[in-house]
Amino acid sequence: MRQLLSQLDRIGNRIFNRSYGWIGVEVGCHAIRLAQVRRTEKSWQLAAVWSVEHPSTYTSETAQNQSTGEETFAWLTSESICQQGLAQTRDYLRNLNTLFKGCNCAATLNDGMITYREMELPQCDSSESLAMVHSEIAIETESELDELVAGCWQLPNRPRATTTSFGAASLKVSTALLLANDLLSAGFECQTLDAVPCAMARATEMVIDDKQVGTLAIDLGYKHATITLVQDGQPILSRGLRNIGLLPIIEQIAKSFELTVSDSQTLLFQFAGSRSDSEDCSDRFANPLQQLLNQYLHILSLEIEKTVDFTSRTYRTVTPVQLLLMGDGTRIPSLEHELASRLGLPTQSWCIDLSRNLFGEQHISSYAIAAGLSSLAWEAT
Repeated sequence: MRQLLSQLDRIGNRIFNRSYGWIGVEVGCHAIRLAQVRRTEKSWQLAAVWSVEHPSTYTSETAQNQSTGEETFAWLTSESICQQGLAQTRDYLRNLNTLFKGCNCAATLNDGMITYREMELPQCDSSESLAMVHSEIAIETESELDELVAGCWQLPNRPRATTTSFGAASLKVSTALLLANDLLSAGFECQTLDAVPCAMARATEMVIDDKQVGTLAIDLGYKHATITLVQDGQPILSRGLRNIGLLPIIEQIAKSFELTVSDSQTLLFQFAGSRSDSEDCSDRFANPLQQLLNQYLHILSLEIEKTVDFTSRTYRTVTPVQLLLMGDGTRIPSLEHELASRLGLPTQSWCIDLSRNLFGEQHISSYAIAAGLSSLAWEAT
């Protein structure tokens, strides 16, 4: 039956000139997000979205009061995601066949669970470079070659460089198989696993008119933030920032105000947008909470400034001139304004047109990476 569905999916794509992408599946430590994009002659459209938090993300109220953010947002490794998180969400995913078109999907593990690195190698052809990258990663991680799956792509060479620059992503074969098998059990045929910086670059290309300018895309997840310099739909440079996701500030709010992690998250996502025009937040919360948010934004801004300075020195022809925000961090309503004022760069959150069947409040920027994965369908043709 599944093979028949796959054949019908391929036939349907030919008939309709593949106007719909694959189903993009982003698996993070907090939730799974799915998105499918539709491509028209003039624009991109978000045709369908879905998200589900891992069932064990929130424990009972009593347990929440006794646990830290690390314990409450439990799925922090790719192994536990695949062995427990995806397995427990399969029942949710099986019910989505009427929402999304087809069964082919492209997936990624976010929050730093697919390892990304940049490498300098002697000049060689593409097949040799992949073998060299694979070997270097195996040595670095003290793994056997057959225990890893790896991919690489060439980056722009630095001025006067005598080597070739590559971006590379790697994942344990066992983890990749677990992810693919769990998706298959839910009714999705995983066509490829992708690196987060590559998905960010494709998502950036959807919304930036001038493809030749440098755009600094920033994905703010729960445990991990990723900063990627994008030009012409390609990731030029990427940095993974551990412990600069949402968890640290949510934990600080929970500790300072003696709240559950769930309530702390709600306060963070609602307070920043209401403090200037609403008196619902008492002074007991307003000033301390603003101080915590300022501390977080200060650290994030410093890391972005470091990236801008480094890219300006290293890639002189690809200087970032704007910021594009993605991920759950964009649910902080003041984020765009705060970063723009601190960094002096035009800043916007990722957003494309919505199809008619999407209505109500949608945190569209949270689906940017899943949308970038969906667009891989056109690269496969």
